Amino acid sequence: MLLHTPSLMLVNIAVTATLGLSLAAVASRTRRDGLTFWAWAMATHTLSYTLLSLRGQISDVVSMVVGTGLLSATMALFTEGLYQFQRRRPTRGLVWSPVVLLVVAMSFLMEDPKARVVLSALILLVQSVVILVLLIQKHQDTVGRGQYFEMAGFAILILIFVFRIVGAFATSTDLSSITASNQMQTGTFLLSTIALVLICLGLVVMTKERADAQNLDMALHDALTGLSNRRLIVETLTQHLAQAQRSGRALTLLMIDIDFFKRVNDTFGHQSGDRALRGLADCIRGRLRAQDMAGRWGGEEFLVVLPDTDAQGAVTLAEQLRRTVEQARFEATDGRTMQFTISIGLHTLPASAAESIDDMVAAADKAMYMAKQNGRNRVESL
Repeated sequence: MLLHTPSLMLVNIAVTATLGLSLAAVASRTRRDGLTFWAWAMATHTLSYTLLSLRGQISDVVSMVVGTGLLSATMALFTEGLYQFQRRRPTRGLVWSPVVLLVVAMSFLMEDPKARVVLSALILLVQSVVILVLLIQKHQDTVGRGQYFEMAGFAILILIFVFRIVGAFATSTDLSSITASNQMQTGTFLLSTIALVLICLGLVVMTKERADAQNLDMALHDALTGLSNRRLIVETLTQHLAQAQRSGRALTLLMIDIDFFKRVNDTFGHQSGDRALRGLADCIRGRLRAQDMAGRWGGEEFLVVLPDTDAQGAVTLAEQLRRTVEQARFEATDGRTMQFTISIGLHTLPASAAESIDDMVAAADKAMYMAKQNGRNRVESL
C-alpha cells in the first residue's frame, strides 16, 4: 500500500512534537533521570522533520544539511539522556562527533543524492546501534520492562537505516527526495513513527519503574545503614518462624547493641555516631550468609535473623562478629579514630515451643541486656 509521504511526515511531526512536550512536562533537572535530554531529542527530531518536509520551499542547505544534522543530534541527545539515566559519564566527543561529521559531509555531497542517502543512513545506523548496545550492557541493572520498549524502538530504527542503505544500491527508487511517495518512504515514516512512540513509552516507563523501585527500597530499608528496617525484618522473620515451626528447623536471633553509644556521640559528635552505625552495619554484612538478614531495629540496636542456625553455630558467628567490631577502627568526621564494642544477645527457637515473634525478640533483647549487665563486649544466650 502506497501512502502520501508528506501526510506521513506531518503525522510524524505531530506525534513527535506531542511526545516531546509530554516528556518536557514531566522532566526535572534535579532528578537527573535523562528525561530532559530526551525531551530535547524529540524537539530536535520535530524540527528536523519540519525542515526536511520543506525541501523545495526553503534553501536546500537548510532543509537537507541542517535537517539531517538535527536528526543526528536527536540520536546524540538520546545517547546523552541514556548515559544520565544509567548514571554513567558520557564521552561527549564520541557522542557528538557523528553530528559534526554528518553536517560537514552533507555539505560536500549536495550534488550526489545516493551518497547523501547512504552516508546519512550509515551514521544514524551507527548511533542507533550504540544506543542499543548501551541498553543491553546495563540490562541487568535496569529495573522493569520499560527497557524492552526502548530496545524494540531502536531495533526498528536500525532496520530502517539498513533498508535505506540496501535500497540505495539495490533499487532504482530515488530516496534522496524525502517527500516522494514510494514504498521505501512509506515504510520509513510508518516504522519511524512506531519506533519513536515505543522509545518515548519506554523512557517514561523506565523512569517510573526506577522511581517505584527506589520508593519500595526506601520503605523497606534503613536510610542510614542500608540494612533492612523494622518493617522488613518483621515480615521476613514471620516467614522464617512459620517455616521453622512447620519443619522443625533451627532459627536464631541476635540482638546487637553498641556499648556506651552516647559516649561515642558526646566525644566525636552525632555525625561520627552515624559513621559508627554504618561501620557496624558493614561489619555485620561481612559476616552473614546469603540467607541471613540483618536490620536496624531502632537507635543503635540491630537484629540479625539466622535461619537454619542452631545455638552453637550462632554463638560462633556472634563471637566472630564481636571480635571483628572490637578490633575495627572507624574514622570520625574530624579524622580521629573511633573504637567501640558491642553486646550481643542470642536466642534460638526451642524445638518444642510455639513462640511468637514478640517472644523471640523479647528473649534476644533480654539476653543482650544480660550481656550489658555482665560487663559488656560479650555474647549471652537465653
